[in-house]
Amino acid sequence: MFAVRGYYRQRQPLNPTMLTRQLAKNCVCVEHCAASSAGTHAQTHTGAHAEAEIRRDFGYPAKYHAGSFPWLLSAERQRTPMEDLETSALLHAEDIQQDAGAGDGTVSAATQLLPLAARRQLAYSLNMRIARAALGTSAMDGVCDGAAAVLPHVARLLSGASRGDAEATDELARVFTPPLLARYMGDLGGLRRDHVQLALDVRGILGARIRQLRTHAGPEAAFDALDGAAQVSSLRAGLTRQRYRYTSVLGFTHAAPNQAPSSWSAAMVAAAGGQAPVRVRVDVELMVRMRYRLIGRHGTTIVDDDATRNLVLTLMSSPAAGSDGSAGFEWRVADIDYLLSSERRIESEFVEAKVADV
Repeated sequence: MFAVRGYYRQRQPLNPTMLTRQLAKNCVCVEHCAASSAGTHAQTHTGAHAEAEIRRDFGYPAKYHAGSFPWLLSAERQRTPMEDLETSALLHAEDIQQDAGAGDGTVSAATQLLPLAARRQLAYSLNMRIARAALGTSAMDGVCDGAAAVLPHVARLLSGASRGDAEATDELARVFTPPLLARYMGDLGGLRRDHVQLALDVRGILGARIRQLRTHAGPEAAFDALDGAAQVSSLRAGLTRQRYRYTSVLGFTHAAPNQAPSSWSAAMVAAAGGQAPVRVRVDVELMVRMRYRLIGRHGTTIVDDDATRNLVLTLMSSPAAGSDGSAGFEWRVADIDYLLSSERRIESEFVEAKVADV
């Protein structure tokens, strides 16, 4: 099971003025993570520097894909996520209100005036501060190594589940979040009905970095409803979302019941001080040497994509608060190559287009 459990230290109350100064002083856009040991990344380039940019364009050795399985090929462009700051300031247009309070609206309007690069720097600094307060510094420092370690395991489990391995399927249920598990199990079932086997083989991790970081504070049910938006049976999730007001600025989203007073600024200060439960989502971009195959009847090769490629693994923590000295947390895989996030973005754009036509 892919689980990283942590314990916390008591933290001092956060001074909002000091937080603002820290954000202005310590802004960074992305954090690169190098391999921690040769044992974890047996095939990592020995001279690679953590600051090296991850390459994006590679050859395309696959014969054809035919849309058989939602796994990106090495030559395909990365999907655009719902939470990308450039394309969407909010998680869901019809579910989230930026102007929950006058002060929150002012903060949101001010951030939208900043250049995109500055917004990304502020978002990264703010959410890293909140994540470290909730999960601990060591958990965030090791998140790239954790993603690199779990990816080969995920590849083996998906390959095993495609062959009908019950143990692999059970383990996937512990590694994946429920929405991602439902999405992949549906497609694996389609492969089995067509007598096609999936074979994923990760041969080496050449580099890793944090690509994007987001944090959520508020009732867990509110964010579970957002995660379930991309599922076929989304009526219950939709009814749950209607009971909450969501405010999202710079990647930090606060959820509160509609009838309850709330403040994004107050929630942010509490979260950054480790005084409120927080759920952390981290997109880790990995440069991977891997082979992706779809094998049909009698060993016929349908797809054979053997290349070095970029892969984005989204990890989500269970809710945790730094002020709680006894509770732990765990990571789960919430998305792969923005599969669910991009589908939510497409759904949101479709809804917006229908509203505009009315």
